[in-house]
Amino acid sequence: MPKVLIVDDEPANLEMAQALIEAEGYKAVIASDGDAAFKMVLEERPDIVMMDIVMPKMNGIEACRKIKTNPLSYAIPVIIVTALNSAEDKIKAIKAGADDFIGKPFDRTELSARLKSLLRLKSIHDRLESSLVSLKEMQKVREELLTRAAKDVENPMRVIAECLQAVSAERHLLSEETSQKIEPALFCVDMATTMTADFANIMHMEQDKLRMAYESLKAQEPPEEKQE
Repeated sequence: MPKVLIVDDEPANLEMAQALIEAEGYKAVIASDGDAAFKMVLEERPDIVMMDIVMPKMNGIEACRKIKTNPLSYAIPVIIVTALNSAEDKIKAIKAGADDFIGKPFDRTELSARLKSLLRLKSIHDRLESSLVSLKEMQKVREELLTRAAKDVENPMRVIAECLQAVSAERHLLSEETSQKIEPALFCVDMATTMTADFANIMHMEQDKLRMAYESLKAQEPPEEKQE
């Protein structure tokens, strides 16, 4: 069941919003100011935050900014709920990272549509994040297995090459037919060793590309907020 954190300093507003949220089939948790809301975001891990702007201790815009700049909560959608209609307030909220707006008093149909839309986007983000982590783990296992396989091939090839070279040094003791097979055998061993090395290099290049792609995506996340 999706969880929605409702943040408002007016008990009547909290009660009304909670009733609407629960009527939509979601679990509602509440906070009465921005400071408490930020703490609850980290503790409760809600799927969506509905935040009023005008509140004591910490207003909704500042609380939204804290949520969006924290690596543990940046992906949680924030809906700014306000009776204020000034463009300046909306710009401030957008700069703080707000994902959507809804005015007071809000309509149940509009609220339902906005919640479903943001929950769908968050679900997509969560799946992508999970897939990225799984891909990284799978690639790590793959790299370990292939590195081990390359070493398992390299060592026997080196032993075979040394044996063939030793035999080649005594080729005058061998028949002409056997002696003629030494050079092709050494060539095949050298070719197999080279192919193994090339395979290992390609594997490392692919791993580097994956690592760079993963780091690039992680770099797009907001930096961790410094603790005061």
